[in-house]
Amino acid sequence: MQGSPPPYPYSYGQPGYPQSPYGTPYQQSPYYPQANLEFFVSQRVTTDWMTDPGTAILLSLVTCGVYGIYIIYKLVQRRDEHFKRMAGVADTAIQQLKAKAAGREGLIQEELACLEQLKNRMIIRAAERGAVIWLLICIFTGIGAWILYYLLMEDYREHDDVEAQFFTLMSAALAKLGLAGEAGQAYPSIPQRDFVVFLILSIITCGIYGLYWMYVMIKDFNDHLSGQVAWEDFLLSALR
Repeated sequence: MQGSPPPYPYSYGQPGYPQSPYGTPYQQSPYYPQANLEFFVSQRVTTDWMTDPGTAILLSLVTCGVYGIYIIYKLVQRRDEHFKRMAGVADTAIQQLKAKAAGREGLIQEELACLEQLKNRMIIRAAERGAVIWLLICIFTGIGAWILYYLLMEDYREHDDVEAQFFTLMSAALAKLGLAGEAGQAYPSIPQRDFVVFLILSIITCGIYGLYWMYVMIKDFNDHLSGQVAWEDFLLSALR
């Protein structure tokens, strides 16, 4: 996630380690009735797993591919947990935005309609792919990892784009309500990569290029996760 949220005079702890300074609970979500926005943001310390891609490649080589199997498991688990968490963030943030806009919904009617559509897309995408299932598929089939990489690349690109739109629209709505100084712009951070090119080069090089492919799969989503921390904290501050 690229782009910076607009400045806001309040801070919310250190990125990655949310605190609980607010006495008033957030508006609860109909999809997640026992949770609120603060809860879902706090979960990123456990759901948004990151590792150094260079170290992962080195350990995969040293262990003759065993560590690479572990990485495959973690990539799917990270995808499933992050997507589910962000569906919760989107849903609870919209509920809190509606509460803040009570009596002034007309000011942000267009943004709310678009935000609801984006939230629904995120909820649909939050369906699990299943880390254990894909681990077994990759172990017992020769092409399982390639199929998985294709699916993850498509998932990452769409998710990155939807999140950028969501944060941008939330920023615009908050600015209209006077809850943020100005509207900010979020941009997708995951590069457009050609699956076919990666596949052909991996085959031609007898799997050597596949190591770079794994490097990219780790790094691209690492960058996505790191880039959205400021946006999540901005929402917490503005919707307090």
